[in-house]
Amino acid sequence: MWRCLIIQNTGSVLYIVLLLAFVIYRRVKRSIGFQKLQRSRLIIRTVLFAVIGIAIFIAGLRHPLYMIGDVAGLAVGVCLAIYAVKHSRFEKRQDGWYYRTHLGIELSVLFLFLGRLAYRMFLMYSQAQNDPSHPFNANPYDPQALASDPWTSGIFYVIIAYYVGYFGYLLRKEKELRSSDEQ
Repeated sequence: MWRCLIIQNTGSVLYIVLLLAFVIYRRVKRSIGFQKLQRSRLIIRTVLFAVIGIAIFIAGLRHPLYMIGDVAGLAVGVCLAIYAVKHSRFEKRQDGWYYRTHLGIELSVLFLFLGRLAYRMFLMYSQAQNDPSHPFNANPYDPQALASDPWTSGIFYVIIAYYVGYFGYLLRKEKELRSSDEQ
C-alpha cells in the first residue's frame, strides 16, 4: 500500500514539475528576441491580469494588514513596468510591428514568481503533512489562503502591476505605430 502511495505522489509531483518546466521554457523563449505586436492578444492578457488582481484584492479584504504587501507589490511592479517601457525596442517587419522587452526585467519577474510559488507550495505541503487538521488539507486552492500571505500576494501584485502597465503601454504604442503606418 505504501509503495502505491509513493508512486502516485511521485507521478503527481513529476507532472507538476514537467508542467512548470514547460511554462518556464515558453516564457523564456518568448522573452528572448522580438515578439509580434498583436493587439487582441495584449487586450486578453491585460484583462486577464486585471481580473486576477481584482480577485486577489477582494479575497484579501478580510486581512487589511496584509494589504501592505499588496501595495508594495504594486509599487515595485509599476517601477519595473516603467523601466521596461524605457528599454523597449520596436522593429517594423513585412508582416507587422515587433517589440522586444527588457530581458533582465522579464526574467526577474518570471523567477520571482516561480521562486515564491515553489516556496509556497513547499510550505503548504510540509504544513499539511505535519498537521492533518491544517486548512490546506480541506481545500489547497482556496484563494483566501493566497491573500492571507502578504509575501505571496505582494509578489503576485508585482507581476500584475508589471504586466498590466507594460501591456497597456504596448497597446498605446501599437495604436501610434499603426497610425504612423497609415500616414
